[in-house]
Amino acid sequence: MTSDATHEGVHLVILHHGLWGNVNHVRFIAEQFKQRLGDRILVYRAQANESALTYDGVDICGQRLVQEIHSVIKVIEAGGNIEEMKGQKHKSKKSKKDQSTATAPTKTTDQESLASGAASTTSSTASTTRTKKVTQFSFLGYSLGGLIGRFAMGILELEGFFEKVKPMYFVTMATPHLGIRKPPKTTWSKVFNFLSSRMLSRSGEQMQLIDDYIGGKPVLLVMSDPAGIFVQALAKFKRRAIYCNVANDRSVPFWTASFSDADPFTELETVEIQYSSGYSSLIESFEPQGIEELSRKREAQLKELESLSFSERTSLRLKAIPWRRYAFFGILGPILIPVWIVIATSTISVQGYNSRRRTKPMVDTNPELDRVRDEALGTKSSDTVPPSPSRHRRLSLQRTVSHTNNDKSKTTTHITTFQNDTQSDSSVTLTINEPTPAHAKQSSSTSPQSSALSESTVETVTGGVSEEDQAPISYSFPHLKQLQPLGLLPVQVEISRNLNTLDWKKNIIHIEAMNAHASIVVRENRFSNDGGIAAVQHAVDMFKDDGEDE
Repeated sequence: MTSDATHEGVHLVILHHGLWGNVNHVRFIAEQFKQRLGDRILVYRAQANESALTYDGVDICGQRLVQEIHSVIKVIEAGGNIEEMKGQKHKSKKSKKDQSTATAPTKTTDQESLASGAASTTSSTASTTRTKKVTQFSFLGYSLGGLIGRFAMGILELEGFFEKVKPMYFVTMATPHLGIRKPPKTTWSKVFNFLSSRMLSRSGEQMQLIDDYIGGKPVLLVMSDPAGIFVQALAKFKRRAIYCNVANDRSVPFWTASFSDADPFTELETVEIQYSSGYSSLIESFEPQGIEELSRKREAQLKELESLSFSERTSLRLKAIPWRRYAFFGILGPILIPVWIVIATSTISVQGYNSRRRTKPMVDTNPELDRVRDEALGTKSSDTVPPSPSRHRRLSLQRTVSHTNNDKSKTTTHITTFQNDTQSDSSVTLTINEPTPAHAKQSSSTSPQSSALSESTVETVTGGVSEEDQAPISYSFPHLKQLQPLGLLPVQVEISRNLNTLDWKKNIIHIEAMNAHASIVVRENRFSNDGGIAAVQHAVDMFKDDGEDE
């Protein structure tokens, strides 16, 4: 940490929970920071977006977070204790009910009041002791909290915050960077997409990528624009890291947490994994073995079972059955599950409705968010980002069907790169052979840019390569020739490519638990296991090298 004659430098780390979350969900992370790093880093658990407030959208939640960050810094630099800020808003509500006489409302927040109090109590000693000053800043967001944090960093960038405070680490754990929209291959996927986009208010719409933030673009796409303020802010951090589960995470699958176009871990049995020696759930390397290797393993297991007696085989099979889980769901499930579904859907629906009512005036009359929207694409401050291959570019996915003489059709995904500079009409067309979802085929036929790509263009790009040689290859894992890309939406592929223009440390986590999404941050004691603890400890230990440098 930096320091001078009058100030003691502070490295502030903000932790943010996920959807429906609260400060307790990231308590274990905060405890690990204290236990493993001591007082080298000051950690604060954000509370501005607790519970149903997370329905309000990443933009509104991000704005609240920025206001809270400023309040926290005021308390620190006024000599106060940020631990005393915990629960201030809840205490405020309770005290207002207990007041016997009405008082005139003020715009001063509880945090600002605490900062003012801290300033008055420390004024007498300010001349003899060094005051604290936040000189380094880091952020760790869990699940939806990662998206809220990305938006908040864009606001801070617009404010010039990082000109005074050095950005150190930006970390997300199990965050749906590509949204949560599932390919509509099954009835459950369609139901999930429909319900989550409507019941979770603005946050649901944004994670389903159906919102209109700027010119028909969803906010997650805008937040990934390489020339925009959000990516500019991320680019300034000394390091960027993500943590993604490979299994047992039904909320945020691997592909969206790692913003990848493919998932090599859909069949874990076919993957040879090398784990870290120091962190049990961290995957250091992996190598897909293929279906043939899996078949050989299963045949070897069958032969081993056949060599055992009937009683031994029966005993092994009985031990493999999770009797406690089956007993619970078998006996109590028919009663508790329907009751839980009714209560959960009713609660979520009411909270979602309240969120829409609450956020309407915030969206209609919010000068700060209007300014963010106006400058989100970075047209005024684009020169602050170092040049890169994708610097002044925006990827637009188009799909074209080319018919052969044999009346067969083949689909080729074109990624056309258009210069943002309106004076330049040059373009570069790349080809990625990726399966086209049914809904994308229909939309491509009506796209003006798609119709402009003629069959001759397709033949020029493919260079006459046979259809057999054009097997789909994942751009996220190009070395895995047999790995098929997922049927992602064009907008999801574009977000993925945009985010990958930055350097990220992608930490792949394998937690053997029913709910890896909760375990990856040890959200509660019941989700505590060796794999989750190891993931948190690895995230915390990354900060060791930067606790007191520069």
